[in-house]
Amino acid sequence: MIISKIKEFFKSFRNKVIVIAALIVVAAALLVSKYVLKNEPVTVKDPSGSITETDEVSTLPGKQNIEALRQNLSPGVDSVLRNFGIKNEWIKNESSLTTGDTKSQKKSGKNNPGNAELFVKNVIIPGDLTSIEVNADLAGYFSSLGLSSSVNEDIITKDIVIIVNNPDSTSKLPLAKLNISHSDKIHRESAIVCVIINNITDYSDEDIDKYLINKSEFSFVFPRNLDEIDLQNKLLHSKKDVIINLTVGGRENYETDFNASMDEKAIHERVKNFSVDFPTVTSVILSKKDNDIDPKLIASISNGLSSYKIKVIPDTELAQLVTKAEDESKEKYALFAANLKTKGNLAKSVITSIAVNKDEFGLFYDEILRLKKLGYKFYNFADYSAKKDAFEKEELLRQEKAKEEQLKKQNEKKFADKKQTDKKTDTKKKTDVKKKTDVKKKTDVKKPTEKKKTEPKKKSDVKKR
Repeated sequence: MIISKIKEFFKSFRNKVIVIAALIVVAAALLVSKYVLKNEPVTVKDPSGSITETDEVSTLPGKQNIEALRQNLSPGVDSVLRNFGIKNEWIKNESSLTTGDTKSQKKSGKNNPGNAELFVKNVIIPGDLTSIEVNADLAGYFSSLGLSSSVNEDIITKDIVIIVNNPDSTSKLPLAKLNISHSDKIHRESAIVCVIINNITDYSDEDIDKYLINKSEFSFVFPRNLDEIDLQNKLLHSKKDVIINLTVGGRENYETDFNASMDEKAIHERVKNFSVDFPTVTSVILSKKDNDIDPKLIASISNGLSSYKIKVIPDTELAQLVTKAEDESKEKYALFAANLKTKGNLAKSVITSIAVNKDEFGLFYDEILRLKKLGYKFYNFADYSAKKDAFEKEELLRQEKAKEEQLKKQNEKKFADKKQTDKKTDTKKKTDVKKKTDVKKKTDVKKPTEKKKTEPKKKSDVKKR
C-alpha cells in the first residue's frame, strides 16, 4: 500500500523536481556548516581539573596541531605528576628529538630504542605511591588529547614504562616515553589527618546512605538526643567511628555536662553514668564553654574517663582550619584543604572538626581526594590514634636521617672546596718558586769579558829602530 503510493508520487515530474531540489538544499546546508560556519567550542578539562573551551578541530591530535603538542604535552604531563605530590626535581627530561629531521629520527630510532618524537622523561616516585595510580591519571590525560598509551610493568619492582603514540602520526618513533621508577630515598610532603564531621544531625538516612555509608575515613559527633534514636542506630549499625562531645563550664554554668562547682565524687558519678548510657562510645571531645576553666578540672575529668578506657580529645588539640569568614565563603572547602596542607607540613599529624553541608558534601570530598592523591592519609579517630605515634616516630627518624645526609653532603662539599683551594695554593706557590728560580738564574749568568784595545805604536818608536 505504502510502496504503491510512493511509486505514484514519483510518477509526477513535478514531485521529482521537488525532491531533487530538497536534496540539493540539504547538501548545500551541510557543506556550508562544514566549511563556512565556525566550529562550536568544546569544553575540556586540563590536567589541573579546570574546565576550558577550545575549538573542536584543535582538540584533534593530527598533523595540524603537532606544534601545540610539542609545546603543551610535556608541561601537561608534569602537571599530572605534581597532582601526586611529585616534585620537579624528581622529573628529568632525558632527551627530545625534532620532527623536522626525519632521517636523523629513523637513524636514532634504530640505534637507540629509548628515543621518542617529542621527549623522554625519567620520573622517580616515592615507595608509598603505586605506579598504577599514576598511570591511570596519565592514561586519562593522554586519552583526552586523542592520544593512545601502552604500559610495560616490571613485576618485581612495579616500575613502569609508558609509551605514548599519536594515531595520526606516520613516525616510527613513539610520540613520548615515560620511565617511572620507585625510590625509598624520596618522600612526599604529607601528614596523617583525622576529620570529625560535627553536624551529622543535619543528614537524613538517605543522605548517609548516599554520601557516608561507604566512607570509613571520617569520625562523627554522636547525637545524644533521644529524638534521634534512628540516626544513632544508623551510625552504630554502619560501624561508623563516633565521638561524643562533652562540655565543661564555669561554676555557675549548669547547662554543661561538667562544671567548676563539681567535686571529685560528683565528677566520678557523672563519668560512671556516661559510660553506662553510652557503652559503645570510646572517645569524647572535652569542649570548654567558658574561659575561666581550671586546668585541674579538665585533668580530673580526663582521668575519670580514662579509668573507663575512654579516650579524651581536649578541644585545644582540634586544629581550627577555617575562620568564621571562610566558613561562610563559597570557597570554604578549598580554603579548608589549603589550610590543612599548611598545617600538615608543620605538624605532620592533624585532627580537626568541621561542619559539612550535606548539599556540598561532593565539593568537600573532592578536596579530600586531591589531598589523598598528594599523599595525605585520612583516618577516623580510632585508627588515627593507633597510627599517630608510630607515624610521628617514623617521620622524626626520617627527618633526622635527611639532616644527617644533608650535613654529610655539606661536609663533603667543604672538603672538596678546601682540597681545590689547597691545590690552587700549591700551584701558586710552585709558580712563585719557579719564577724566583728563573730570576736568580738570569742574574747569575756572567757578562762576556771585553778585549783590551791595543794602542798603535808611536812614530818616534819606529824611527829609533
